[in-house]
Amino acid sequence: DFFYIFIVLNFKLMKTKFILIALVFVFLSCNKNKVYDDFDSSFDNNRWDASDVRVFEFENKQSEGVCDVKLHFGHISGFQFKQVPLEVEITAPDGKTEMLPVTLKLIDDSGKDLGDCSGDICDVFQTIKTFQNLEKGKYKVAVKSKFAGPYLPNVLGVGIVVEKQK
Repeated sequence: DFFYIFIVLNFKLMKTKFILIALVFVFLSCNKNKVYDDFDSSFDNNRWDASDVRVFEFENKQSEGVCDVKLHFGHISGFQFKQVPLEVEITAPDGKTEMLPVTLKLIDDSGKDLGDCSGDICDVFQTIKTFQNLEKGKYKVAVKSKFAGPYLPNVLGVGIVVEKQK
């Protein structure tokens, strides 16, 4: 009897701990400052072709105040280029388009990767635009590689993150 009660109580305690840990994880993983976050990893053979434009569209449901638009670039560790030239076109809800030349820095002068690397996967985030007031409405962000060759190698993905400034 004692052994049975001990097992049942221990099981219930473990179940409660698991639920608490899961809830903590869920609450910590939610970022209330994110307005939009999307990452496109559909690159054939990890190559970003010169003619390939990646488009991200999102609707901002309410005016958000000061927001940063960040470029998320995923690449294979040991990337052979220190920086990557890109062109970003942002279309606002009023239809106005802004073209931004972006030089995405990947490796510092000492050869250290600037991204957050885990194993052979690295993610770099770089702010490309700050909106003083992110108006309500539909936005379109088009990202194009301006790399000189026919394709940019070792690309795992590209994305856009829009965050309210804290």
